[in-house]
Amino acid sequence: MATWDARAWVAGLIGCDPGELGVRSTDTYGLETQVRYERAGEAVARLTVAVPVQSFSDAVGKGHRVVTAQLGAGTYKVHSLAVPESDEIAY
Repeated sequence: MATWDARAWVAGLIGCDPGELGVRSTDTYGLETQVRYERAGEAVARLTVAVPVQSFSDAVGKGHRVVTAQLGAGTYKVHSLAVPESDEIAY
C-alpha cells in the first residue's frame, strides 16, 4: 500500500513548502472527507476526498477516489485528480 501526501499536493498547487500548511479542520460528511488547510493563520485551501468509485473495467478494490482542492478565499481555483483506492491518504 502506498501513501499519497495530500498536504504536499496542496502546497505544490499554492507554491509553498508543505511545512507551512496546517490543518485547520477535518470533517466527514457521510463518506466524504473535507480537510481545510491554513497558512500563517489564514485559510488557504479546502480538500475534498470522495468515496471510492469503480468503473466496469476495475477489479474489486482497484477503483479510485476523486480528490478536489479549492484554493483561495472568495474566488476559488479548483484542481482535481484521481487517487488509487488502495492508497492511504495522509492529510
